[in-house]
Amino acid sequence: MTNNPLNILLEKNILTGPNYVDWLRNLRIILNLERIRYILEADIPTEPSPEACKEEKDIYLKWLDDDLRVRSYMLASMSNDLQSSHEKMSDARSVLLHLQELYGEHSRTARYEISRELFRAKMSEGG
Repeated sequence: MTNNPLNILLEKNILTGPNYVDWLRNLRIILNLERIRYILEADIPTEPSPEACKEEKDIYLKWLDDDLRVRSYMLASMSNDLQSSHEKMSDARSVLLHLQELYGEHSRTARYEISRELFRAKMSEGG
């Protein structure tokens, strides 16, 4: 990571799973500063054809470079276990979507509901 003081946010808040919401907030702060947050929100552009103009090719190459930077920030700010399970993913958005499935608000609610049902369950007499 660059010597930007805001990068300390990511270094001190390594993603371990349960801290996903805080980690994502800090990641977005860094990406806003670097002006590359669009990588997490924009669709992956299609590769321009060989006949495409130079401007289209340059836009695509910039997107690839920015995606690599975002993915590197993400991986560098994860625990070793999470790094190894996400390092082979092709782009930053895929990593983010997978992390949202694992640790996002929706999965937290589902875990709570399952735990609540489990604790409310009663064993039948003689069981």
